[in-house]
Amino acid sequence: MSRRLRPLGPVLLVTVLAACGIQTDERPRALPVAPTSTTTTSTPEPTGPLEAVLWYVEDQNLVPASRPVSDRRLATALEALVDPTANLEGNLSNSVPIGTELLGVEQSASGIRIDLSGAFDELAGTSRQLALGQLVLTATQDRDVEEVRFLVDGEPVRASTPERGDVDAATVCDFVSLLPTGDELAGESLAPATLDQLVRRRAEVEAECG
Repeated sequence: MSRRLRPLGPVLLVTVLAACGIQTDERPRALPVAPTSTTTTSTPEPTGPLEAVLWYVEDQNLVPASRPVSDRRLATALEALVDPTANLEGNLSNSVPIGTELLGVEQSASGIRIDLSGAFDELAGTSRQLALGQLVLTATQDRDVEEVRFLVDGEPVRASTPERGDVDAATVCDFVSLLPTGDELAGESLAPATLDQLVRRRAEVEAECG
C-alpha cells in the first residue's frame, strides 16, 4: 500500500531554508530599488551674431554703439574699438589715433591693464582724455571691475582725466562729465537703443560715483 507524501510543516520549511543559507525575516521588508539614471539635457548656447557695446565720441561727449564681434573676450572688444577700418554711424568719431595697436590686456581682481602701441602717445589734451574715456568705458562695460591702468609699449603711463587730472589708475567716475544726458542728445542722430544705453550707463555711473 503506497504512502501519500505529506506537505512539509512550517518548522521543517524554515529549517530547510536556513540550511540552504537563505536568511529569513520576522517581518516583511521592502525590496531595495536601484537608483534610476537621469539624463540632463544641456541648454544650447545662444546662436547668431555677437555684439559688444563700444564707446565713441560725438560732439566732445562719450556715447555708446553696438558693434559686431567674434566673441565676448575683453581683448576682442578693445581690438574692435581701436580698429581704424570700423564704419561709424552718424556723427560718431574715434579719438583713439589711427595706428594704435592693442599690445596686450590683462584682467584680474584688482582691475584691468591695457597695453597700447606708441601711436597712442601722440594724443594730448582733450583728445587724450576722450580716448582714455572710450577705453575705460568699453573695458568696464558689463564687467565687474573698477580700476584701469595703461601702458604704452609696455611702460606704465598716467591717465589724463577731466575729473582728477593725471592718475595712475582711472575709473569710470573720472569720465562722468563726458557722459551727456539723454536730453542733451535728444536732437542728435542717435538710435533710440543707443540713447537707452547711454541713459542707463550714466545712471549706473552716477549711482556708483555718488
